[in-house]
Amino acid sequence: MVTCDLSWSQHIAHVSKKANSTLFLLRRAFQKSSPIVFAKLYKTFVRPLLKFANSVWSPILQKDILLLESVQRRATRIPFGRVRPQYHERLAIMKILTLSNRRVRGDLITTFQAMSNKSSPIHKLFILSAHTLTRGHSFKLAKEKFKTTVRQHFLSNRVFQQWNSLPEEIVSSQSTMAFKIKYDIYSSQ
Repeated sequence: MVTCDLSWSQHIAHVSKKANSTLFLLRRAFQKSSPIVFAKLYKTFVRPLLKFANSVWSPILQKDILLLESVQRRATRIPFGRVRPQYHERLAIMKILTLSNRRVRGDLITTFQAMSNKSSPIHKLFILSAHTLTRGHSFKLAKEKFKTTVRQHFLSNRVFQQWNSLPEEIVSSQSTMAFKIKYDIYSSQ
């Protein structure tokens, strides 16, 4: 769902409502399950709803980010009942990343796939930097100039700083799976 001003707020509200409905059904059926079991249920049935195609509709407004994160907060509360640890402790126990960290990871994976596959339809969105004398890896992206805030939050501009700060061994991975593994190790440090 895209509005005439290219806002994704209506779409994010729809996605959150759908995810909350699924979460309600899981809570009714599996309320007494352990945190690890409920984490698997959440990752299987709810999180895909929250992250499907989020490289396209990644939220930029704080209210949209909080709306999506509130679904995950609610999901992590369910297996603990009334007496529960803080949100970040629950995430660590259930081995779940915050949705904003998942979005950054997804953007970087999409960028890697586009950069490593010349026939990718989005390969032309990413322009390599002409300055090869800078520190870091040889796949640095050039920052695109923009006139609108819509373009400012476009994938190629959104991922610019994170991509350029990655080490050479990650961006020069041989496959997407190798990139994911190396990035996960790098981001957990």
